[in-house]
Amino acid sequence: MNEAEILKKFGEKLRALRKEKGLSMQTLANMAEIELSQVYRIETAKINPKLLTIVKLAKALKVNPIEIISSLPID
Repeated sequence: MNEAEILKKFGEKLRALRKEKGLSMQTLANMAEIELSQVYRIETAKINPKLLTIVKLAKALKVNPIEIISSLPID
């Protein structure tokens, strides 16, 4: 799996968790204390998020960061 596919899967998982929690992108951005545009770019696989950003997003979603990352294939 190439980098673009990994970022796409990560973004899809983040979006699914956000929607499962009933949060808008703006609400998640506010809770994670990051920019709305950053949430959008992560969900649409435009950027590779830093580890600290992943932790902030997970904390805002009240999940373990591993829950977001575990959906990524390792092959």
